Amino acid sequence: MRLSVTTAVCVSLLTAACAAGCWYRAEQLRSEADWLMERSKAQASEFAQSFNDALATQQLETFARRRAVLERAHLWQRGQALGIMLTVAAGTCAWLLSLMRRLDGELEEASQELEQARAAEPAPLGATVRASRS
Repeated sequence: MRLSVTTAVCVSLLTAACAAGCWYRAEQLRSEADWLMERSKAQASEFAQSFNDALATQQLETFARRRAVLERAHLWQRGQALGIMLTVAAGTCAWLLSLMRRLDGELEEASQELEQARAAEPAPLGATVRASRS
């Protein structure tokens, strides 16, 4: 039982670390997407001043790259959410297993006390008479 609790705690810590890593990577991708949005806005203002088709094409390419980056960030966010859910589940399992271990210890202690109480009781009078006859 002790190994089960330790394993559940380790799994909980591992999934929490994975969730933190996913959050960090998603944050990096969001920052890159924000930079691409600012670049696209600058290209839009340049296009508005010059009406050059090359600038419009560059802006569309920048939007496509931004969309791809945001899709990857969303995938990392899903990983983060999954990591958080697994962390909570493993933590709950560790807590339940520790409660079960404590209950098992208390039941063992109670059964030992019951056995000691039975051993300390005097034998009934009828039982000693039957035992002496045989």
